[in-house]
Amino acid sequence: MGCKYSKKVVNKVPGYEEPIVLASQTPFSVSEVEALYELYKKLSNSIIADGLIHREEFQLALFRNKNKRNLFADRIFDLFDLKKNGVIEFGEFVRSLGVFHPNAPMEDKIKFAFRLYDLRQTGYIERDELKEMVLALLHESDLVLSEDIVETIVDKVLKISHLNYYFSSAL
Repeated sequence: MGCKYSKKVVNKVPGYEEPIVLASQTPFSVSEVEALYELYKKLSNSIIADGLIHREEFQLALFRNKNKRNLFADRIFDLFDLKKNGVIEFGEFVRSLGVFHPNAPMEDKIKFAFRLYDLRQTGYIERDELKEMVLALLHESDLVLSEDIVETIVDKVLKISHLNYYFSSAL
């Protein structure tokens, strides 16, 4: 008679990473990562029960609509899909959400926002990219503004960003 070692087997989703590892690599605590795992399981099985977050599931979670294409949701999904394989695994989910944590470095938040608006990934936010995002956000919010007002918004944002760049470079 011997003693048999048995380890409890827990069903984990594909791409699962241990909370302690993710907590060491992100601003989240272990308990926060565990809570994110529960959220992740719900999101990743909301349409396709495979333990991965697909674009439609992500859009459903953000906007309560899986069918209507949304540039903003697509951009965020693409930034969360770190492996660029068309799905978001648990580790990618936690690492990507880390940028929104209050304790995340401001530099990380700025880089994320920049990458969100750099649609063509050129390293620059071009006028037409900014306008495209403004129009997409207005459309998603069901706001209708005249072409002149949209142009004014884009011009003012670009002017302010150029001034901020100029002053920060001068320091």
